[in-house]
Amino acid sequence: MEKEKLGWRTFVDEGPAGRGPIAVRWNHAATPTFYLLDARGVIRGKWAGAPPAEAALDGAVEALLREAEGRERPPPK
Repeated sequence: MEKEKLGWRTFVDEGPAGRGPIAVRWNHAATPTFYLLDARGVIRGKWAGAPPAEAALDGAVEALLREAEGRERPPPK
């Protein structure tokens, strides 16, 4: 994270055949896979394969930040 100057947490989920314990539990199909979690830890976005367009990812993060700050209502459950 420091080397690449990433502003978010990241990790490698290593395991047999490239599928570590998180990959198995979350049943992800491609590497890389991006998961966007809200302030409660709920998965609110998932992108498999190539990273999403920067604008799409930024927009999704901004929406969750507004929601966490009380400026936007969460979607119904």
